[in-house]
Amino acid sequence: MMNKLTIKHLMPFAACACAALVMTACSSNDAAQQEADGLVKQNAKASFTGTQANYVTRAATRTTATYTLGGTANVAWATADKVFVKDDAGTYRQSAAAAFPNPASKVRATFYLNSGSFTQASHEVHYTGENGTSANSVTIATAQSQATANNFSHLGVSGDCGTATAAKSNGGYTFTLNHKASYLCFVPRCMNTELGPNIYLTKITVKADRPIAGVYDFSDGSLIGKTPTSSASNTITLTTGNFSLNTTTSDITKNGAYMVIAPGTYNFTITYTIKDPTTSVEGDVVKTVSSFNCAEGTMNNITAWIDKDVLKYNSEYYTWDAPVGYHYWKGYEQYQPKISGQTNTTYTPENKPDLRWPHVMTRPNAATNSCKNCPNINEMTWYVKYGEPHWDETTLWTSMGHLYNKGLWLKKSTKIPGFRSDISTNGIDLRTTTFNNGYENTTINHKPASTADYFYLPCTGRYYQGELVIGGHGLYWCSSAGFSGFNGTGDYGTGSLYFYKNFVCMHYDYYFRGQRSTTFPQNHNADVQKTGNKKSINTTTP
Repeated sequence: MMNKLTIKHLMPFAACACAALVMTACSSNDAAQQEADGLVKQNAKASFTGTQANYVTRAATRTTATYTLGGTANVAWATADKVFVKDDAGTYRQSAAAAFPNPASKVRATFYLNSGSFTQASHEVHYTGENGTSANSVTIATAQSQATANNFSHLGVSGDCGTATAAKSNGGYTFTLNHKASYLCFVPRCMNTELGPNIYLTKITVKADRPIAGVYDFSDGSLIGKTPTSSASNTITLTTGNFSLNTTTSDITKNGAYMVIAPGTYNFTITYTIKDPTTSVEGDVVKTVSSFNCAEGTMNNITAWIDKDVLKYNSEYYTWDAPVGYHYWKGYEQYQPKISGQTNTTYTPENKPDLRWPHVMTRPNAATNSCKNCPNINEMTWYVKYGEPHWDETTLWTSMGHLYNKGLWLKKSTKIPGFRSDISTNGIDLRTTTFNNGYENTTINHKPASTADYFYLPCTGRYYQGELVIGGHGLYWCSSAGFSGFNGTGDYGTGSLYFYKNFVCMHYDYYFRGQRSTTFPQNHNADVQKTGNKKSINTTTP
């Protein structure tokens, strides 16, 4: 069931600045004096000296801040920040870039005005972003980027904006900047403790039901209820710097990611792109949320159980019909290869024959142990021939702590016309007769638009002589016993479903290979633990 979204509405985004507007008579000495940031004060007609409210004492930029979930964001100014001030004639004048009395702590900044006259009791101030060129226009970027977790120094170039009224006080002016954009704080978590250390977050894409980015008119100092005047976009993509997902709790220090959006109430589709560098698999996890209120000047938390809909498959492979529980690495799990291409030949059933050894019998017998609920060999041919196989490289799944995305959809037996258990698609009962060919299909489609009539088989691969091959193909045992003398040897072989991209077949395979013993289609995920069913965001419960 879809979990009901719980929105934790935070305290207003406290990006406050106190500034003194000081009339300055410039002298020749100003040309020689330089602030630590390189701002030249020569010919300045006025200056703003401001102190941020709720400031941090460490070195920081305007939007690099201390922030805790449920608390206040304490911010400072950025070196490239400028402000626009309306002069006595009603014309907005842009300041020079911020200068800092104490470069080690950018909670105080000085902005020099080189034109205009400032003598009135109050003056309007606009901040339109780090790259703002007009007091009356704000651009919320459709492409935003954050290099490190829990650092929102990019907000100034992504669309952050604000207004203030500077009031005369003690010969100068002071103002507190009120932020007018809205801000999303994403804090994903991974509940699979095997998977979490091996994946990271590379991107977050937010798509809304109406524009959330573009160029906005800011002449009245507000974005509320406005549609972009140009470059309107319903989508914002935040590229992240490989943020960790190795946390089962909402840990902002691990992966806190920030995005600027226009204020409003939206229906969001949020896509988290995650990657496993070991398997080189990158894929999308999609969440949805409705009626999400993003008020101006607020930080809005969105937590997400990132692996909730990722299929989880266990580490158990069986030789054909070995006793239940006696999988290929039973008793030697610490030596089990868990990455494709890894090999351990010392502790395989071939070298240490025990209860893990296959149940040796020949046709027309049927499995009685771990393979007894698998499809029989005749049924396998119907899945291959008429199961309308669909290859899929979008559905994410995990096994043994790593991420994969390749698998096959097949129609459920009840949806295959003429499906039979007593004979194959060629009219032969393969439980008593050996076949040579004819049970393959190269007509492979993409993932079906609706999966209701289908079931999914991941490319979990196999173990053979201690080597794991996983992620590119699938092998699944049938329940029918085979025959001795397989491949011209004294070995035994039986039917197995085998597939990879653009190919699926029913073939014979060695009894002693480690493959999946799976019941399908109605209960095909008997060895699957699914961490969730619906795509949703839940900020309070795992």
